Amino acid sequence: MRKIIIKHLLSLGLQESEVFEANNGAEALRKLHTQAFDLLVLDIVMEGIDGIAVFKEAKEIQPQARIVMCSSYSEPGAVIELVNMGIDDFIVKPFSEERFVETLSRNLAAASVGQKRKK
Repeated sequence: MRKIIIKHLLSLGLQESEVFEANNGAEALRKLHTQAFDLLVLDIVMEGIDGIAVFKEAKEIQPQARIVMCSSYSEPGAVIELVNMGIDDFIVKPFSEERFVETLSRNLAAASVGQKRKK
């Protein structure tokens, strides 16, 4: 799944040096403490520390980052809870390539607008 996400991010014009991946939640948190991100794509189910825990810490460490959660976990209550906690977008797997690229594009554009406002 990470490889597919990376492929789509690169197809949207990002450079390889701008795209990072993590093998698990703990690695994602380490990277969040050392690198600034405009967009995070997380899965609810991650090895070790789950995506919701990573999301919560990411919002504290990097509140400016856009966060897209993707998961096959589609219980409406969980989605509502994540929205109430500040998730920027949620996409349920399996998703169409078109829908996924549209979601990434929309959130990258929003992150770009946010960066311009801060300057």
